[in-house]
Amino acid sequence: MNEGWTERDGNGHYWPGQPPALPPAYYATPADPLVSPDYEGWWRRGFALIRRTWPQVLAVQALAAVPTSLLTVPAALRLTEEAAALRITPGRLPDMGRYLRAALEMSALSIVASLISAAAVAVSIQLVILAATGRPVSIAAAFRAGIRRAPAVIGWSFLAAFVYVGAALACFLPIIYVGAALMVLPVVVTLEPGAGIGRTFTLFHADLGTSISRVATMAGLGLAGIIAFAIAGGILEAVIGGSAGALVSALSSGVAGAAVGIVTPSLLVTAYADMRARREPFSTAYLTPAA
Repeated sequence: MNEGWTERDGNGHYWPGQPPALPPAYYATPADPLVSPDYEGWWRRGFALIRRTWPQVLAVQALAAVPTSLLTVPAALRLTEEAAALRITPGRLPDMGRYLRAALEMSALSIVASLISAAAVAVSIQLVILAATGRPVSIAAAFRAGIRRAPAVIGWSFLAAFVYVGAALACFLPIIYVGAALMVLPVVVTLEPGAGIGRTFTLFHADLGTSISRVATMAGLGLAGIIAFAIAGGILEAVIGGSAGALVSALSSGVAGAAVGIVTPSLLVTAYADMRARREPFSTAYLTPAA
């Protein structure tokens, strides 16, 4: 069924002629660690990389969780207390000033936490690349490579936020489309210096069937994990109550983020590889440093 797929793009067209100097290794084969001919191959490659990288990715997620939790958990507790104070003052106007200050503080600290998370994503992507290219999966090596690209990932993420806002103002469907198209943005920015939002849309449209199937699966897995932990955290918060319950709920959200963070990088990188291979000749060899 997939015979000859490496000579064709995702639409069944033969690739245009390439310069004779291009080595054969730069064309994907069925054994390529990242590029797959079909959905099953993507799923298999993604989870093979998850099994190889999860201890290191978990360590990176844990390191990022420490400062983000120190920033957001106390702010979340203050916001919960101020919200409770609004509810227990019937008969007189509530003091909205304290609540709004707590809400603004929570929003600002959440933005800072998202910057730390973006840097962790860049490092996690480099861990997956190390595994895919047969090199030792070293946190130190991934940190050196990922932290150099972290400012670009953060910057493009800010720009993407404006695109999301514009899509949200337009309608419900555009925000779904933009979210799907920009899902591999961290990988594009990490692996292709100078590339950004435009390149992400180009890769997404190279083969919509391939792109949508990968993106929808990742979104479904992430949503299912977040909902499951949110339900568990909500139950614990209701049972425990008060600030302790809010703390447990916040920690549950952190665990959910870590779980999603372990699975996402490998699936994102393999999805990016599949999209790029449908757009242009591409294989894992492109990501292997020259000897």
